[in-house]
Amino acid sequence: MNSVRLGRLLLTFVLMGGALMSFLLDWSANHLLNPLWHPHARYHAAILLFLFAGVASVATWLLWRPSTEPFIAFTAAALISLSYWLPFFYVPSLLPVSSYWAGPPGHEPRWAGAIVYPNLFVVALFASVTVIGWWLGRRGLRESPNS
Repeated sequence: MNSVRLGRLLLTFVLMGGALMSFLLDWSANHLLNPLWHPHARYHAAILLFLFAGVASVATWLLWRPSTEPFIAFTAAALISLSYWLPFFYVPSLLPVSSYWAGPPGHEPRWAGAIVYPNLFVVALFASVTVIGWWLGRRGLRESPNS
């Protein structure tokens, strides 16, 4: 398998898998269906899920369609992916009333005494796979521009 195809597959996995995973995890009792959430907050969270699914679909289409500018498709797909995943790391800094943890406050998971947020590990993995997919695709296109 050449690196362009592998890059496309990785970015497709991150985009479409991330959109699907977001629906599966967030359309749940600890997020959108949580009775403690304000109804308008649920509304906005649901809109975000559909927005990400839509832009992830467009980015995937850009990657796989015949194009004279595949470099742009790889970069656009990667930027769309990163624009969704990277805010997970800094939103609580910008909005202190938010939290990385979806459970009851004070019950965050700990490892060796430190609070660990499992969702941030998943986000770090998805962001890393995005960069790797982008890099592989761009490298492969430089080596074989007709891919």
